[in-house]
Amino acid sequence: MKRPLFWIAVCFALGEAYKEAADSSVLIIGLVILAAPVLSVYMDKAGTAMFFYSGKAHGDKDRKNRIVRCVLSMMIFGMISLTGYMNGCAMSKQERLAEELDGQQPGGIEGKVYEIRQSGDEWRVYVYAEWITFGGGDSEETVEYRGRSKVLLYMEDVGSLKTGMKLTLSCGLSRPDSADNPGEFDAREYYSHKGIYIVGKDISILECGEDYSRIGDILFRLRIKSGEITDSVFGETDGSVIKAMLLGDKSGIDRDTKKLFQMNGIAHILAISGVHIAIIGMTLFGVLRRLTGSYMASGIMAISVIVLYGVMTGMASSTVRAMIMMVISVIGQVKGRSPDMLTSAGTASVIQALIDPGIILDAGFQLSFAAVLGMAVPGALMKKLIPTKNKVVSTLVMNLAITLATGPLVIFYYYQFPLYSIFLNLLIVPLVSVIIFVSIVVIAAMLIFPGILQGNEMAVGIGAFPVKLILAIYRQLCEWAMKLPFYSINTGHVSVMMIVVFYMAMVGVLILLVRAKSADCARVRRRMVCLCAAVIMTLCCVCYEAASFDREFRVVFMDVGQGDGILIRSGMGVNILIDGGSSSSNKVGEYVMVPVLKFYGAAHVDYAFVTHGDKDHVSGIQYLLSDTNSGIRIDNLVVPMYGNIENMGELLELAEKRGVNIIYMDGGSQMSCGKDAAKVWLNFLHPSEKTDIKDANDLSAVIRLEYRGYSVLFTGDLGEDGERELISEGGDLSADVLKVGHHGSRYSTSGEFLRAVDPDLAIISAGENNRYGHPHGETLERLDACGADVMSTIDHGAICVEITDGGISVTVYR
Repeated sequence: MKRPLFWIAVCFALGEAYKEAADSSVLIIGLVILAAPVLSVYMDKAGTAMFFYSGKAHGDKDRKNRIVRCVLSMMIFGMISLTGYMNGCAMSKQERLAEELDGQQPGGIEGKVYEIRQSGDEWRVYVYAEWITFGGGDSEETVEYRGRSKVLLYMEDVGSLKTGMKLTLSCGLSRPDSADNPGEFDAREYYSHKGIYIVGKDISILECGEDYSRIGDILFRLRIKSGEITDSVFGETDGSVIKAMLLGDKSGIDRDTKKLFQMNGIAHILAISGVHIAIIGMTLFGVLRRLTGSYMASGIMAISVIVLYGVMTGMASSTVRAMIMMVISVIGQVKGRSPDMLTSAGTASVIQALIDPGIILDAGFQLSFAAVLGMAVPGALMKKLIPTKNKVVSTLVMNLAITLATGPLVIFYYYQFPLYSIFLNLLIVPLVSVIIFVSIVVIAAMLIFPGILQGNEMAVGIGAFPVKLILAIYRQLCEWAMKLPFYSINTGHVSVMMIVVFYMAMVGVLILLVRAKSADCARVRRRMVCLCAAVIMTLCCVCYEAASFDREFRVVFMDVGQGDGILIRSGMGVNILIDGGSSSSNKVGEYVMVPVLKFYGAAHVDYAFVTHGDKDHVSGIQYLLSDTNSGIRIDNLVVPMYGNIENMGELLELAEKRGVNIIYMDGGSQMSCGKDAAKVWLNFLHPSEKTDIKDANDLSAVIRLEYRGYSVLFTGDLGEDGERELISEGGDLSADVLKVGHHGSRYSTSGEFLRAVDPDLAIISAGENNRYGHPHGETLERLDACGADVMSTIDHGAICVEITDGGISVTVYR
């Protein structure tokens, strides 16, 4: 078998991934991987040379020997997978400790600082805790834990705190925030992949040692000083990009730039990865080799510098991977051996997983290794298919291979795919080396000759000009790409198995094409082409399944804090919003609504209904209308004809500016979406021309949804007066699901109204610890008295109601 270290890494990763994810899909993938050696027995050299030594069998005896070797390989691989599983178990104690935390509890920590980072006005201090305690209140037991674990501390000022210092402190301990909505960023999951399960706030340092890491402190100060120089030389906007590329500090990148790069598939240049390490490390190695004439001495110095650089920039997963692979490459050159990309990548992954078991499920880790594997596997196969000496064509082929390798993961984690990224990267990636080289020279010059250059604006400007020009070109290219049709495809979330089948089919197609090309016999070539066609059909089926995955009719009551936000997603792909806003979150549109819409594959909203114009009902919709880079457009804005239009002025103005069709609905009107049995009816019940109420809340639009014999009633902020008016109008108010009015206010959802609606399920949308006391106890008592099951976004996060022929089912996200 060739590349045993690569296969060891694959099996180790599968074992650990199964422990971390507890997903049966991972088990199936593992069985397929472990079966690969057996499959190789029946494949010739053209198909397996990349991973297995193969050749023509000489009789039954040779074939039997190969089968025995493969069975032994499977057993060894199984043991390696078990080792990976046990490595994943190493974090279980810390995870169980974190589960003991119920909200934020007072606690104490003893430990050593291993990293200090600034994020805007806030400092993040990472500590290796040797002792943790919390609890001990009137009704709580004191929990005490001794053993090394990572803790993240949020501080307003670090004062004289330095890397390597031992400290004792008291603070409020809690778990990182979890996602309360589908598609929303999950801080708890993100930090768990880095081995951090507990965070501390409201820090009070009780005791601090005097000893600290001199090297760590120098690197910390160098990082801060380099960041200050970058901002002063390149400006705040461009400087933030340079700091991300060189120093691993993404905190200063403005929202528009970050979104622009993400939407166009070039955000990877903001992460310190193989390109950066190769430019810095291998360039330094080459220069030192010429100066010293010694491979060994130059290798040791280059490795030392690159390790210190990694420590200074925060040791992100992509940085560590690139560092390890560079170290292996340098050692190979010192020994006179050629480094193998797959073996180096496999070694790097095992080392990283041993240090941080949870890293195996980190998106950055997976994307980083997928890019390397893309160059090593599909890239190598495609070079055989398209042999060329043209550098442009060769680069385009390699970009395509990397896109094929990373694309499924981009879809899995970000629910969208930037269609033109392959061509943009063809233009953008080659210029990254220029940015890095020039930036390093400018920063180094400012550090070494501060007195000379600080007053010489012309010299500094000339040095910064190439970088600023290239970044301006980047932005312009991205803006042009975003004007093209289908620049970003919102795929929605897909299953792990779809991703696996895609990868297997992709590699299968490439192997079959290579074999068909190298086959001497036309008959064999035809068979290979037929097999290739079959695999391509499998790929098409996967793409179709991905497009239709999880497309049941659902009503998603988003957790927007103190506000309302409801997404109706029909099985026919129609997307309807009823309200979308929050008074407790200023960025509910960006951080909640857009992720939810992308999670369900919604590139546009067919109809956005607004019950009334209060901020907690419209702020998110205003964001969708105002931000052209959100990736979501609204086709129709629906407002009540006889509602309180005065406080919707800004909303209506934005809609007109964006060319959105505005529909004014009158009480008693009706609209439908879909076809036949899957048709969705939306009945607009209130207000009408006859409505004689002045209160803005009581003029909230009331909408009754009907689908497959089931109904949902949406009431906005309707109060008791509005409810009485609605009942007097004599419409059908019965509903299986009631969206409780005015967030569960005491003066809404009267007993009379509940008798008219008679709901089986009542859903309340309100913010935790809101100043209004929603939902009110009296309202909850009335709901309980009417026999309805009550669910609140405070307790459950987003609440998803699915309606099928079999009835109504409910899923929660907390």
